[in-house]
Amino acid sequence: MRETFFYLMIILLFFIFFIPRSFSKDITVDELKRLLEERKNGKEKFILIDVRTEEEHKEGHIPGTDLNIPHDKIEDINNIVRDKQTKLILYCRSGRRSEIAKETLKKLGYKNVINAGGIKDWKYEIQKGKSNNFLR
Repeated sequence: MRETFFYLMIILLFFIFFIPRSFSKDITVDELKRLLEERKNGKEKFILIDVRTEEEHKEGHIPGTDLNIPHDKIEDINNIVRDKQTKLILYCRSGRRSEIAKETLKKLGYKNVINAGGIKDWKYEIQKGKSNNFLR
């Protein structure tokens, strides 16, 4: 009985720590697409941030991305966005880095941070090339 319990615990720990999981995104790609359209029409206001590296961003990013700030430098946003109530929507490749960036921003006092998940789920047009809004 103990041996079975031990093996079950090992399997459980394996799944918890080593199997990629769906990261807790707050909105779907369809919702993000709708928000981008509403922003074009002046009905929504937010800043869309790609938290991947500059190289990943150049390979392709969501049209309408306002900033490219790598997740490990996200605290530098204090230099750009001083209003902690500003709606910030984050994305990366899979959703993991955007979740990390979201937690960092919440610790910095930002109140309206949304994880849109990963660009790998984006089924719409991708814009290639460097954005003018890269923040190191």
